[in-house]
Amino acid sequence: MQFEYITTDSLLQKKLEDYSRRKVSTIAMDFEEESNLHVFGEHLCIIQVYDGSGYAIIDALQLSKQALDSFLSSPIEKIMFDCGSDCSLCRKTLGIQVQNVYDVRLDALALGFTGNLTSVEREVLGIDTEDPSLKKRYQKANWMKRPIAQAQLEYALGDVEHLFDLKEKLGERVLALDSQVQKDLRKDQASCALQKNPERPGWEKICNYKLLRKDQRIMIKHLFLARQDIAMKRNVPASWVLEKGLIVQMACSMALSEQVPANLKSHFQNAIDNAREELSGPASAHKPS
Repeated sequence: MQFEYITTDSLLQKKLEDYSRRKVSTIAMDFEEESNLHVFGEHLCIIQVYDGSGYAIIDALQLSKQALDSFLSSPIEKIMFDCGSDCSLCRKTLGIQVQNVYDVRLDALALGFTGNLTSVEREVLGIDTEDPSLKKRYQKANWMKRPIAQAQLEYALGDVEHLFDLKEKLGERVLALDSQVQKDLRKDQASCALQKNPERPGWEKICNYKLLRKDQRIMIKHLFLARQDIAMKRNVPASWVLEKGLIVQMACSMALSEQVPANLKSHFQNAIDNAREELSGPASAHKPS
């Protein structure tokens, strides 16, 4: 598979100028990211693009925020599948709001297709785009590592290869839906890339968080912050520092676990002390973790 590899701001600007010259008004787009799997934090790594006639890989790690913003907020329509997490990533890590997105998954859901991209392509287009051996090899790939293997990039481009066809075929079926459903769908499409709910901190996303007592929730918060601090300094995924289950266990027992590595005990004990201090009275200065 042939594709253009874009690694500089000037090359991305030339690509936008090329779209303008060829009157390209729509592209298919997808992201590959790092999300606390190989290093600390979330990172937009590459953007896969197909304009109907050619492919491009935009190396987001090598471009400026300004250049990425000019592309992601451009008036070009961007066909995506389930854009929510990708657009959220851009807001959280880059402060960029992706604009002019058409999310084909909204059409698929309105028509009763609830599966992932591969499943919808199979049902709507009659093609099977998923190679189990490649999925096993690349689903946990390190997209931060450079250079990226040619085969890995071609695998990523598969996610945009059929989005034009998918939009067309789903659109034909949408026209047969009730007029009110179509109206609601157009409204949803207009806001699909926007933030729907306030972003919650990581500690609030653990299972049954809302069912815990207030003191346990406060303890979890401080333990999560301590773990994040260590992970950030070491540039490793937070789960490598301490498993989430152990944090919940300590929050419920309100005490330091013997399973905490010896070199981290003082750090997490400080977090527990900070939580107890918060629980003991009015807001006061917390000890640094």
